[in-house]
Amino acid sequence: MSSPIDAVPGRIRTLWLRMAECYGHRWTSAYGEDAALGAGLTWAKGLAKLTNEQLAKGITQAVASADPWPPTLPAFRSMCLGIPSLALVKHELRHGNAARSPFVRLVWDRIDGYLYARADADKADRMLAEAYQLAAEYVMLGGSMPQAAAAEIEHEAPAKPVPASPEVVAKHMDDIARILGVEEGEHASDAAA
Repeated sequence: MSSPIDAVPGRIRTLWLRMAECYGHRWTSAYGEDAALGAGLTWAKGLAKLTNEQLAKGITQAVASADPWPPTLPAFRSMCLGIPSLALVKHELRHGNAARSPFVRLVWDRIDGYLYARADADKADRMLAEAYQLAAEYVMLGGSMPQAAAAEIEHEAPAKPVPASPEVVAKHMDDIARILGVEEGEHASDAAA
């Protein structure tokens, strides 16, 4: 027969210690001091398929959030999986001129861009929140983030127009006059008038 301590991997015990170090009494009062009991067992199940690198990313994101309260299991799992906050997604969509991050591309794939661009602010926010929720659920259920683009199409700025020289203008005016059947010299006097 196995004991509760055997049900909790060492990495979850290490996570428990790190979170207690970060959040102190707020962590232990919310989730307990022992990772082998109660909430620790639930967290172990909820984080079982994540890698050590993902767990480390979650701790980093939790600290970076500057929230003095410890995250819930779903919130921490989303941090581990690289799901940014809705506010960050909205900011990147509004102000990001560079290549979009993988999760933002996932969100954007779930929005009708035509309707979004024409919606009032409230409706656009609702559309974005719905697409965010769909993308977050997809990732939380094991879906993968889109791969980075192999390359980007470069946008070349159009060349600045260069005005024609007076000689070239005169030649073209003579060609036009000839086509229209106007006698040479008439167009020059019209242009000067």
